[in-house]
Amino acid sequence: MGAPADFAWHVCQRRQEYQGESRANLLRVCAIAAFYAVELVNYRGLDLLGLHLPKVAGVDWRFHLAMTVLAGAWALTGWAVLVLLRAGFFPGRLKFASTACDLAYLTAILLVADGPKSPLAVAYFPLLALAGLRFDLALVRFAGAGAGLGYALLLAHSAWLRPEALVPGYAAVTFLLALAFTAVWLGQVIRRSRDLARDYASRRDRP
Repeated sequence: MGAPADFAWHVCQRRQEYQGESRANLLRVCAIAAFYAVELVNYRGLDLLGLHLPKVAGVDWRFHLAMTVLAGAWALTGWAVLVLLRAGFFPGRLKFASTACDLAYLTAILLVADGPKSPLAVAYFPLLALAGLRFDLALVRFAGAGAGLGYALLLAHSAWLRPEALVPGYAAVTFLLALAFTAVWLGQVIRRSRDLARDYASRRDRP
């Protein structure tokens, strides 16, 4: 019973990985556009239909230029993934490469912004969710470790170069624990999905 179930899981997992990568790429581009819109509002302010949001102090043209370059490069990465998927090129390492790029771009943006104090730090959690969309346990572990390392880099950078961006120790530990437990729980969802595939295959093959 194990072999047919494992084969069925492998086939389903590979299909879900492809579909998950495609959906993750679409969600990636939408998220970049949404967060960049927030950056535009921070830089220019907004006064529309009675809604007034003033320009954020400290968001000058240098900061805005850095955010624009990083967001543009991130969006181009999404475009490159789309081209590869439409060409039918989907090696197993692609999802790891795209996830590594997501983590690197987000960490770079946070290094330019307010580091661990930035509200955008919570974006590590959607990146973990995107990893879960591919139904690959190794990818979830990779994303969880990468998010933890990225946040640790933000803490170290703040401690050495930008003490004003530091967060209290309990806040840093809580954030890292939340990342770790989120990765573990996503992994459990994937494990349960495999158990479901195995149970379905065994029941289907019964006389």
